[in-house]
Amino acid sequence: MYKATFLAMSLLTLAACSEQAKSDVYSCDNQQAATITSTTDENAVLDYNQQQYQLVKQQSASGVKYTNDDVLFWTKGNEAMLIVDGNKHHCEIQ
Repeated sequence: MYKATFLAMSLLTLAACSEQAKSDVYSCDNQQAATITSTTDENAVLDYNQQQYQLVKQQSASGVKYTNDDVLFWTKGNEAMLIVDGNKHHCEIQ
C-alpha cells in the first residue's frame, strides 16, 4: 500500500512540474532564434546561438526580466530585448 501511495504521489509531482514549464520562441534581429523556457516561477533556461543559459527572474516594473552574470532577456508582450556578450538584440515572438 505504501509503495502504491508513494508512486502515485511521485507521478502527481512530476505531472505538476511538467505543467509549469512553458516555452516561447523568439526570432531576433540577427536571424537567430531564442527559446526561453520557464522551469519554475523564478528560473528559466534560454537556448540561444547553440548555447544554453540558466537565468533567474528579476523584479521588473513592466514585463518579465531574466538575468545571469552574462545575459539579460526581458520580455514585454510579443517582444523581447536580449543582451548577450555585450550585444543587444530586438526579438519578436514567433
